[in-house]
Amino acid sequence: MSAATLLSVDSLSVSYTSRGVERPAVHAVSFNVAPGETLAVVGESGSGKSTIAQSIIGLLPHGGNVTSGSIHLGDPASGPDLLRLPESGLRPIRGRRIGLIPQDPASSLNPVRTIGWSVAEALRIHRRGDATSRSRLVIELLERVGIDDPARRAAQYPHQLSGGQRQR
Repeated sequence: MSAATLLSVDSLSVSYTSRGVERPAVHAVSFNVAPGETLAVVGESGSGKSTIAQSIIGLLPHGGNVTSGSIHLGDPASGPDLLRLPESGLRPIRGRRIGLIPQDPASSLNPVRTIGWSVAEALRIHRRGDATSRSRLVIELLERVGIDDPARRAAQYPHQLSGGQRQR
């Protein structure tokens, strides 16, 4: 294993428990990702692709349990095992060092909050600064990703944007 490993997943197994019955979803998946490398996880619907991604960022849905394996940021000899970190240890890593772009862009935005609020919330969690500086940065970020009239869009709700705009 190279010292330049960004992500190492080793023997990851995940199951879902429903009504007292445990159902395996992912069995002993292993892979490494190096800087500049792209990994494509392909498979049929229900094969565990999303479960692997959700396991990496520590956001398995209710009933999901990692039953074995390890997930290291960086080289396993020196990087933290994400599966052993408490929520308080994962929170500063999410969005800064790892992230997930969902297939459905609408699922990543809170329908009762404005776009500006949602973006500012991520900034509040990962950066310091007051509400005014965050608001300015929200507008700048929306502009940077090609959202037209970013100040107006920041005040809108997810259903008021196109799918492509929500994805950005």
